[in-house]
Amino acid sequence: MQVILLEKVVNVGDLGEVVKVRQGYARNFLIPQGKAKRATPENLKLLEEKRSELEKAAGERLAKAQAQAEKIEGVTIQVTQKAGVDGRLFGSVTN
Repeated sequence: MQVILLEKVVNVGDLGEVVKVRQGYARNFLIPQGKAKRATPENLKLLEEKRSELEKAAGERLAKAQAQAEKIEGVTIQVTQKAGVDGRLFGSVTN
């Protein structure tokens, strides 16, 4: 069965891809979970119309992620914890 993925599914495909999966997987998991739709001609037409919107949204998310990465790239974090003579920590780091 061919389905249109509405979000990224591990080991299946990315958002907006038309992929072929087993019928049971589509009927029992992907479609009920809202992760995919059947690849009917109507749904394919809607996908083509929404593809530009999806690409624009993905580009915006990527730009935000890159901006965050630039902000935290130069940040250094130092965690101090008591240690024994041989350098082994006492207890757990969360204490």
